[in-house]
Amino acid sequence: MQERRRLIIDCDPGNGMPAADIDDGLALALAVARDDVLSLEAITIVSGNTHRDIGYAVASEFVSRLRLSVPVYAGAERALVEPPGPWRTRQDANERRPDVVEAWAEVARPAPASPGSPEAAVRIVELVRENPGEITIVAIGPLTNIATAIELEPRLPELVRDIVIMGGAFDVPGFLQELNFGIDPEAAHIVLTSRAPITLVPLDTTSQTLFTHADLDRLLEVEGPLAGYVVETTRPWIDYAAAWRKIDGCLLHDPLTVALLLDPELAEYEERIVDVELSGSLTRGRAIWWTPENLRLHVGLRLPDAVRPIRVATRVDNARLVALLLSSYARENDVRDTLIADIADR
Repeated sequence: MQERRRLIIDCDPGNGMPAADIDDGLALALAVARDDVLSLEAITIVSGNTHRDIGYAVASEFVSRLRLSVPVYAGAERALVEPPGPWRTRQDANERRPDVVEAWAEVARPAPASPGSPEAAVRIVELVRENPGEITIVAIGPLTNIATAIELEPRLPELVRDIVIMGGAFDVPGFLQELNFGIDPEAAHIVLTSRAPITLVPLDTTSQTLFTHADLDRLLEVEGPLAGYVVETTRPWIDYAAAWRKIDGCLLHDPLTVALLLDPELAEYEERIVDVELSGSLTRGRAIWWTPENLRLHVGLRLPDAVRPIRVATRVDNARLVALLLSSYARENDVRDTLIADIADR
């Protein structure tokens, strides 16, 4: 029997909230659906896509709705240095627009939940210390909680099995920053230069993905709370994201990180040194990558010392990714075999 990979998912979920990205929820749903090979040990919450308290309510609702025993821990409400105001204004600007509220009218809002004291970083440290070499951290929000955990336990990069990160944009038109790294550049710098074994899934790669209404419709015949949750919370987001990006669906940023644990061959990879710019009026929060052997000009730049190369996912097979998601969400259901056959015929 295959050993189950033990996960902490550190996230900023927005499922059920108007104008909030639902990709964290899709990632959580994938981890739960594939409990044959993945063991979700904890969900930790950080401010990012949504405010920390909203994310905590969303994750708590997810756990309750699916009757899971996974603990949810609140984490950082704000970045290590970066002021939260401009980012929250940007992220929350559209949630009260009448057309947006109407689009989410049929979606159940998560019940308010009190997050209590922020303990995510402490819990991450405890779980990793107690299980050296066994825990994979899937970080799909700003890296504040992970950086704080490293500050609490400097050995964490050696004790963790690995860290899979969604973040950074190297060459995506219109994106001088990417949300997760931009909200907390200092945290991203701490984690990326920590010498932990890291797989990075940047916006450049997740922008190659697409999930459409036609894909989602394939789950309509699937009975069960997990598929129902995916359909209900994803439907309005596809409309919203498609109108915003002028594409035919939504992107699969966060679920790709979990999918790569299930099927590493979904993507192609390159080994790179990766860091984040912490200053500069046009470059703060921007991800930078290079290979030492090809570095030709860096006059006056302070390069990090003895940094471990990071495995960066550079290309993804979207059809294979969507097939994996749909078959996983339909797992242990009577229509699963038919669904897989239909996908194979596409």
